[in-house]
Amino acid sequence: MKKLSPYLPQLGLVLLLVAELLYLTISFDTQSLDRVPSVWAQFLGFAPQYLRLAITVTIVTLLVGGKPFLARIRDRYSRTVSSTRLSHLIVHGCALVVFTAVTSILLKGQFSLLSHPGAWTLAWFLTGSVTLVAWGLALSPSAVWRAVATHERASLGWGLLVGGGVWATGFLTEQFWQPLARYTFNVVAWTMGLIYPRIVNDPVRLVIGTPTFKVLITPQCSGYEGIGLILAFLGIYLWLFRKDLRFPGALALLPLGAATIWVVNSVRIAAVVVIGTSGWPAIASGGFHSQAGWIAFNAVALSFVAITMRGRYFMSSAPIQAPNSKDPDPTTAYLMPFLAITATAMLTSALSAGFEWLYPIRVVAAGVALWAFRRTYANLDWTLSWSAIAIGFATFVVWLVLMPATANGKDGWPAALQSVPLHWAAAWLLFRLVGYVITVPLAEELAFRGFLTRRLARADFQNLPLGFFSWGSFLISSALFGALHGGLWLAGTIAGMSFALALYRRGAFGDAVQAHATTNGLIALYAFTTGHWSVWS
Repeated sequence: MKKLSPYLPQLGLVLLLVAELLYLTISFDTQSLDRVPSVWAQFLGFAPQYLRLAITVTIVTLLVGGKPFLARIRDRYSRTVSSTRLSHLIVHGCALVVFTAVTSILLKGQFSLLSHPGAWTLAWFLTGSVTLVAWGLALSPSAVWRAVATHERASLGWGLLVGGGVWATGFLTEQFWQPLARYTFNVVAWTMGLIYPRIVNDPVRLVIGTPTFKVLITPQCSGYEGIGLILAFLGIYLWLFRKDLRFPGALALLPLGAATIWVVNSVRIAAVVVIGTSGWPAIASGGFHSQAGWIAFNAVALSFVAITMRGRYFMSSAPIQAPNSKDPDPTTAYLMPFLAITATAMLTSALSAGFEWLYPIRVVAAGVALWAFRRTYANLDWTLSWSAIAIGFATFVVWLVLMPATANGKDGWPAALQSVPLHWAAAWLLFRLVGYVITVPLAEELAFRGFLTRRLARADFQNLPLGFFSWGSFLISSALFGALHGGLWLAGTIAGMSFALALYRRGAFGDAVQAHATTNGLIALYAFTTGHWSVWS
């Protein structure tokens, strides 16, 4: 088993950098520069994009280089001992203090009053560079960085090229949505004409519908987001299964996927109009509108994978038939509870108008899946761990700090629950509490810490011990866990790292579950006692 202890200094420095970035992003806002007519202000105002570019390039480099890339870096690191790490860390701290002070001057509304904005901007760039370089030298000796730049230039080059392209694509798609929205509008109008004898058709404002229910096709409805998601999904799928797929024929999956998801999105918009016109406007504009897109994406993505795996055209060899066995498939055992929650959540949300009264179905679905594979989970370590509970408490504090000040739809819970008899409201809250504190932590930890962290390291993940550590699986699984939480992606990523650390400490799967359950339980308790329901995500 690969122990975590040799990597604790590195891990501590990574967490330190995350905490510093977190502090800077919370404390400073570049919006104050939007109205300043200066090229230097525009350069500084783009600062959040620099961070996004760096994160994208890093993730793509890790994906492109894969395990061999990380293994070679570890090998070079182990052969070089740094004796000046503390001095570099001190330089990093001093540079960070100066960088924070310069940033405060520039972003606190004083930029337009500066007599030499170019010099101040240069000072900001230099102090930030020194801060980052000193941190890098504290993380690894300069010899390691030189060796990586020299011998891993192929992976770094591809990471920079592809990562930069992915980052730049985000700006390009924003410019494409208007033409695409026109085509989407025309398809929806044609579909509506087949269903209703009279429709409302306003191509200038992109409003389509019937006299009783109309929709506006916004950028999010034009289909480019779905196209971007399906291309990203299929791109990762092609890379992970490149040895099993037949190229260049398999590349045809990309345009086919993009066209399919766009057509399905047009059908989704038409379905919204049909549901609203049929007498359920609240469901159409609420749950169905928000969830049907994700349902469509998952349906298309999984259908493409299933068709590819079961067919022969895109595969380099005949599909492999699973052997007959009475033992449950470990992949199914680890993923089924999470998939049960995800599938039922999409369906119940799509059928809800505002308040999700059907939430108990999620709990029942997860409970059935957990019970079906209970023998597999019995072999996991479930002993009590106070350190895991402490990690969960610390994660709860971070979650509250990162919670946005603006409230969300959950602040309407009290009014919704008061509209039904007391016993119904109590039953719903009980199911919500059981799901949030028990079934969700179990399902998500089985999927992310039990399956994904090991699957990213080896295909036969079941032969790796729980708590196996690798930088790639740790960072990627935590980032995906953060992405699962939508707008709270940063808090979710930090939570994923925390729960993984709970697992790594003893290699006991129950520790990750206890940390997760503690965090969720404290969030629910905070919501109950303070009335701030918006924190209960």
